[in-house]
Order: sequence, then structure tokens, then C-alpha cells
Amino acid sequence: MAHVNSRRSFLQSAAAGAALLLPACRRAADDAPTPAVAPAGALRIDLRHSVRDGAHAFEPLRFRREPHWPRGADVELPDWGEFRVSAIGPGNTLLYREGFESSIDAEGRAALTELSVRVPMPASAARVVIEKRRAGNTFLEVAAFDVDPRASAIDAAPAALDARIDTLLSSTGPGSKAKLAILGDGYRETEYLKFVADARRAVEYLFSVEPFARRASDFNVVSVFTASGDSGITDPYLERRRDTLFRCRYGEGTAERTLFAGDNTTLREAASLVPYDFLLVLANARRYGGSAYFGGPAVVAIDSAGARYLVLHELGHAIAGLAEEYYIPDGDGPVYGGNVEPWQPNVTLGLSSGKWRTDAARATPWNKAEYDREFAKYVRAYRRLRQRRAGEQAVEMLMRVAGERQRALLAKNAPLRTVGHFEGAHGHARGVYRAEVDCIMFSLQTRYYCSACEAALERSITALL
Repeated sequence: MAHVNSRRSFLQSAAAGAALLLPACRRAADDAPTPAVAPAGALRIDLRHSVRDGAHAFEPLRFRREPHWPRGADVELPDWGEFRVSAIGPGNTLLYREGFESSIDAEGRAALTELSVRVPMPASAARVVIEKRRAGNTFLEVAAFDVDPRASAIDAAPAALDARIDTLLSSTGPGSKAKLAILGDGYRETEYLKFVADARRAVEYLFSVEPFARRASDFNVVSVFTASGDSGITDPYLERRRDTLFRCRYGEGTAERTLFAGDNTTLREAASLVPYDFLLVLANARRYGGSAYFGGPAVVAIDSAGARYLVLHELGHAIAGLAEEYYIPDGDGPVYGGNVEPWQPNVTLGLSSGKWRTDAARATPWNKAEYDREFAKYVRAYRRLRQRRAGEQAVEMLMRVAGERQRALLAKNAPLRTVGHFEGAHGHARGVYRAEVDCIMFSLQTRYYCSACEAALERSITALL
């Protein structure tokens, strides 16, 4: 699960170089950031993102100077994201640009959330522009803010949080590193050692799978411990309320197992204590759940039986903008009825998009009907358990058995790691294609990302170095 939106309302869940040909997606030379000296920290803008009758608006809540900017100002990141933020300097000079998502469904008619964007702190007065992607990869401006680094409107006070910071992975060697910060919610002061152990476990999960395993030396990972008043997470399903620092809770949006951080500002304040490119929030909870969006935090229930899968799946969304590859079978649908190519690098509408290389001139056959029948049975069984308020142990057993059956069914498509165009992805049973029959973004397995996902993750990491 990634977004709190309709496509992801039911949480489910080495060959990259040879098999993939991802488009460059680089800006034209005259649209590249102007090289600059290392920025003096970051400008963070906390935003209220609202949608009314399909129109998106971004209202600034706070302009914040952060002490750390994790990368060069002239880094060129992949052209991904439903939105992008740009810093524009004198003479209409592009200083920095980065894509991002929101937890709001891009096609939604009405919704409200809070999020943050960051740019390197400009040396002088600048304009920060937020644009929304349109068909044909054109962009429409939806908000703009004039900022002056010398203005009192920019809050430069130190973060008012007590925290303990631990280094979990420190890579030596030349060049920059991708920076992952791990935070926790629902840990009391007396649970500090549990948090650190949980964070180390999450690091082990992440770097056990490619491309992270071979790219471990390109990462620095730190944990940031900030105590909550209560232990555990608010969960309406269990009729449980907890006083936690980031206000993580289950049930945001339409899914009872969406696990979302409700206090974006406090979360970002804690994260600002360290340099970071990516954020992982460990919720001190057992019931299966998580969420993520590109550029935002990945949130996972770290004591869930599916914690390893959740870490890998949700960070896939946050780091590389990966789309869900699964869908919920419903008769012969749902069918994608549009014609706009998704910006996400691991799903496509057609065989000629060029997102990944394959010799197949048609959709790749797989045992879709058989798989859909089995998966639909699992969905019905899961819903029955939740309606009966069954204990988590019963749900975990169902998911374990379902995962084994999924693996057995998909293994019939030999050779398993064939790259092609497999219909069924991005929440749609028909009309959208994924690169391989199985993937961490498709089923509950934790062995590998498909070639398209692996290549996208590689590209996101490399861009930061």
C-alpha cells in the first residue's frame, strides 16, 4: 500500500541492466539547475494540500530553515512525481527542481492533507513554484511563493525536540551518499533500546534485497529517537487510542490497514535534526499496516509478521515513486479507461512506451485467470476476518497461506524472471502492464523487485551520488 487513495484502498500485497531501457527523462540543458556553492541548509515549506472539485491547491503553513541539505543544489533527479517543486532565482534562473507526490489521490474530487517540500536555501530572494503534471508530461502551476532567506517569516529556531541519534550504517569512500533517516512513533522513553533494535532490523531487511544489497556502500543510515507519551499506535479497529508524537494511526482514507502519520510538521521537525533524502517511520505496532508516497515518509508496522515486506514495499514507493503493481480482481475488471501514460517507472499502458526493453511484440501471457480466482478468494476471506474482528494471529495465518499459494501459482510462469508486458497493474486488472509476472510491488513475496522496479531504484540512488 502506498497512498491513502482509492487505487490503494486494500493493502496487499539482478537482471536490471540487461533487461531494462529506461528513458533518460532529463531536463533540457537550458532547464538544468544552475551550478551553485553548497547551500546553507534547506528551506522547508510545510503545506496544506487540498482538492475541491478536482482542483488542487497548496497553502503554506510554515517556512522553516533546516540546518541540513543532503545533496548538491545542482543534482538532476529523475522526472517523476504527480507534482514538482522548483526554486527560481533572479533572471528566471532555475536553482533546483524535484518531483513529489501527495497522500491525496491525484484524481480525487475532494480531500485535505498536510505535507512538506524542501529546496536548498537560496542565497537571495527567490520564488518557489509548485506545478501539477498534466497529460503529455506538461505542467500547470498551482501555487507559488516568494521567499527571502533574510526575512523573519522564515523560522530559523532550532528544533524544539529531545532526540537520540544513532548511526546504523556509515559508508566510507569518495563521493556523496544517499541518506536514510529512521524515526519511530509510539515508543516511550523506556523503549529506546527496542526502537534501536527495530531500526537495525529494518536496515537488515532493506539491504538484504537488490539493488540495495549491492548499493549498501552508497548509503548512510541514522536513527532518530523521539519519545511518545504512550506505547503503541492509535487503531480505531481495535478501539485503541494512543498519545504519540507523530500521531500515527490506522484507518486513514478508505482502508482499515492504512497506517499514516497524522502530524507531518512534528515528523519533519524530528527529521530535520539529521541530513536525509528518504524517511522511514517505524510504528510500534503489530497489526499489519503501512503507507508511503513519493518524496514523503514510508510508515510501517514494525512488529507485524509482514514487517520485512512492508519495509521493502513502502520504501519502493517513497524512494523511486513505484506504483502498486497489484490489483483487486472484480469480475473482468477493474479496467483502465484512460489514455494517459502513468509517470511511474514500473507500469505502462502500452508495449511501445520504452520504459523497459523486451522482445515481446504483444502482451505476455500468464495464468491470470487462475491467479485472479485465487486472489479474489483471499480478498473475500480477509474481509470476513476483519468483519468478525478476528485476532491478528488469524489474519497473519491467512496472509501466510495466501502468500504461499501466490508463489506456487506464479511459479507456473517459467522462466519466472521473464521480462515482458504482463497485463494487470496500478490497481487495474486490464489496460495497464507491469514488467514481470511477480515483484515485491505485486505480491507478498520479499525476494526481489522486478527489473523495472530495480532499475528505477538504482536510478534514484545514483542521482544522489
